[in-house]
Amino acid sequence: MRKTAVIFIAALLFIVLAPVEAPAQPEVSAEAAVLMDMKNGQVLYQKNADRRMYPASTTKILTALIAIKRGNLSDMVQVTHEAAATDGSSVGLQEGEYVKLENLLYAMMLSSANDAAEAVAEHIGGSVKGFVELMNSEARALGAVNSHFANPHGLHDPNHYTTAADLALIAREAMKNNIFRKYAGTYSYHFERNLPRPVNGIPQEDFVNLNRLLWPGSAFEYRGATGVKTGYTDEARRCLVSSAERGGRELLAVVMKTENDGIYKDSIALLDYGFHNFKQVLLVEEGAQAGRAIVKNGLEKEVGAVAAGSFYYNVPVNGSTPVEKKISLDGTVEAPVKKGKKLGAMIFVMGGREIGSVDLVADRDVGREPFFRWWYGAVIMGLLGLFIRARARARRRRYFLYRKRKYYY
Repeated sequence: MRKTAVIFIAALLFIVLAPVEAPAQPEVSAEAAVLMDMKNGQVLYQKNADRRMYPASTTKILTALIAIKRGNLSDMVQVTHEAAATDGSSVGLQEGEYVKLENLLYAMMLSSANDAAEAVAEHIGGSVKGFVELMNSEARALGAVNSHFANPHGLHDPNHYTTAADLALIAREAMKNNIFRKYAGTYSYHFERNLPRPVNGIPQEDFVNLNRLLWPGSAFEYRGATGVKTGYTDEARRCLVSSAERGGRELLAVVMKTENDGIYKDSIALLDYGFHNFKQVLLVEEGAQAGRAIVKNGLEKEVGAVAAGSFYYNVPVNGSTPVEKKISLDGTVEAPVKKGKKLGAMIFVMGGREIGSVDLVADRDVGREPFFRWWYGAVIMGLLGLFIRARARARRRRYFLYRKRKYYY
């Protein structure tokens, strides 16, 4: 195996020349909580973040994400007897009713409809069991390794659990999806239903998001709120995953197991803490030059290594700390080199702890040197050598023949 030379370059970045002063921690009544920067996943606050908790209807974040990724939103879903009979909060789905998948997702995300979640799971997974397998697979892929899901809606099951840290990972990934983001941030929605059987009164066709941070004029309305999902069971108590965007920054708060309005007070306290006490600093911009790698057998001798993406980090507004930037770069790469090929990494270290990294990639294509370009010289020199030797032999032979003729005559 070819050995690869590795070049390490270290530099010290001083964001501001001031001592770090940790901001005062917010008061949070919830048993477990996390505040995360949505852009880079940096955790700004945590309380019992890895404690096993029951997620209640915040489970539907994962359910919706999988349905969006795997389903066709225009599909008409036929509601089964099992889905219509699901316990807990519902929108009165009837057996045999046909509902567009997108409308089921709105009902599930806004009104927290368990019957809609069950119908979605059966449609996407073939069965609830099949869908649950998808949920656990997706959770593991996202790094939510301390979670296990047993149903698509969050009704209590001792084997259905997560952590505040895992739930933040899942919600952050979900909010990267623009369709999910639209559902999670919608205040109200209406769709018409064709019921197989009449009901007493008016069937539910208008849906309002249970997340009061999104309610205009509400006591808990939060400026810039973008989502995400409420949850409640007797065992889980009140849970809320919330998000908000201000000044180009978006934060995600998770609070689990609190009472009544505590989910909103805690969430607002966390979001305010993040927005008021931290500032976001750009440590490297996408495309920034970071070094060069030697190209073996290439049309060019070197290729530039640039940052594959931007990297931001939150630091206290009243101070900061020096960030060490380390560059690990392959010394030599074999041609051909494609633009975007990984050549190394830029690693950021603060206080001796790695806080993040970005890949370093080739800034352009470099083709392989044609075969004749690197062997023709040697071949030509060899042929030239043979020609010279042949000429020399011919001269010597003529000389000997001349001497011989002169001697005899």
